[in-house]
Amino acid sequence: MKKMLSGMLCLVVAMNVPGVKAQEYTDTIVVDTVVMDTVVTSWSDRVIEKLTMLVQEADRSYYNTGISVYDLTGDSLVFAYNQQKMMRPASTQKLLTAISALDVLGAAHNYRTAVYADGTISPNEKGVQTLNGDLYVIGDFDPKLTVSHLKEIAKAVKAAGIGQINGKIYADLSMKDTLALGNGWCWDDEQPYLTPLSLSGKDYECTPEKIHRHNPSRNFLQALSRQLEAEKISVNGIGTATYRPTGKSTLICTIVHSVEDVLMQMMKDSDNLYAESMFFQLGAEGKKGASWKDCAQVVESVIEKTGFPTAYVKVADGSGLSLYDYVTASLHVALLRYAYQHEEIFTPLWETLPIAGIDGTLEKRMTSGAARNNVRAKTGTVTGVSALTGYVRASNGNLLAFSIINNGNRTASEARAYQDRVCEVLAE
Repeated sequence: MKKMLSGMLCLVVAMNVPGVKAQEYTDTIVVDTVVMDTVVTSWSDRVIEKLTMLVQEADRSYYNTGISVYDLTGDSLVFAYNQQKMMRPASTQKLLTAISALDVLGAAHNYRTAVYADGTISPNEKGVQTLNGDLYVIGDFDPKLTVSHLKEIAKAVKAAGIGQINGKIYADLSMKDTLALGNGWCWDDEQPYLTPLSLSGKDYECTPEKIHRHNPSRNFLQALSRQLEAEKISVNGIGTATYRPTGKSTLICTIVHSVEDVLMQMMKDSDNLYAESMFFQLGAEGKKGASWKDCAQVVESVIEKTGFPTAYVKVADGSGLSLYDYVTASLHVALLRYAYQHEEIFTPLWETLPIAGIDGTLEKRMTSGAARNNVRAKTGTVTGVSALTGYVRASNGNLLAFSIINNGNRTASEARAYQDRVCEVLAE
C-alpha cells in the first residue's frame, strides 16, 4: 500500500554558537512529495505529514507564520518552519520575563513594601504618643497591594504606639525611573501605570486622558491617610520623597509577596501590570531608578545562557505591549527547553501556564479533542499579532515544547484557530 508524505528538509547553516545545534535555529522548507511504500505509522511521521500540510496552508496565507517544535523527552527537533524569522510576540513576551525572574531571582524572591517611621516618638502636651517626623512607604512595585494592606499598615502604626504624626506620609518611588509608560507602548491604548506604589485595579489604567493628571501614588497615600484616621491617628499631609535611613528610623511593617505569588495572575490572566512589575524587579535588584534597559539586559543575560544568539531578539518591555519587542519561534523554544532543564524554573512555570480548555486565557480554546488538558501555553494577542507558546503532551507520552507566532493577521480568531489545529496535531 502506498501513501503520499510531504518530506521536510532542514537547512543546516553553521552559526558558530557554542552549545547550539545549527539545525535548531534555522528554517525548514517544504520539498516535493515523495512516495512511501509502507503505511506511515510512527508518531513523528504522522506529525510531520500533518504539519507539512498546515505550513503549506500558511505559505498560501496572507499573514506570516513561524513554528518550532522540540521533543524534550527525546531531545530532538521535531519540526520547524520560519522559526528564525523575527516577529512580534505580544503577550508571549511574558514567558521571557517569567523564565528570567525564576532563573535570576527565584520563585521565593519577595516584593517588599516597607514602612518606616523617621523621627522620635514621645508624648505631646495631651499625652498622645507622637511621631515627631515622617512616615515613609518604600514602593517595590508590588501589584498585589490592596486596601486591606493599607489597613494592616495603619494597625501596625498604632501598634508601634503612634497616635499622631507631626510630619507627612511620603511615598518613596526611587525603585524605578519616573516613566509612566513602557518603552514602545502605543499612546492610545489602555495600559498599566508604571509606578512602584499604587493600589491594584483602576488606579493602574493609564489612558490618554489620565496620563497628565492621574497620580496612583498620591491616591495610595490619600487612601492610607484615611485608614490612619480610622485608627484615630492624625497626619499633616502627604508627599513624594526618597527615604534615607537615619539613626531615628524605625521599621513599622513590611508587606511581602513572592515572585510565585505574582506569577499566577501574570500568566493565567496575561496581566500586563503584573508582568511589568516582575520585569522591573529584575532591573531593580541591587540598584535604584531602574530603567527598561536595565531590565532588558537581565533578560538578555538569561537568553545567553540558553546558547541562543541575542542578535535574534529585541527585549523592550516585560509584557509584550511594546511595538519594539521582537522574538523568534526558536528563541521561545530555547527558553522553554532551558526551563525544562532546571526544575526550580520549570515547576512554578508549569503550574502557572494556562491549560487548554480548562483555565486562564485558554479556558475557551481547545475545549474538546486531544489538545484539551494536554496543552499548557502562554497566549499572545495585540492588533495584527497572535501567538501561542508552551508545552504539550504528545500521544506517544513525550513532552514537547512549541511556539507558533502569527504576524499580520486581520483578526485574532483566524490565527488562534490555526494555532489550535497545530496543537491538536501535536497532541493526537
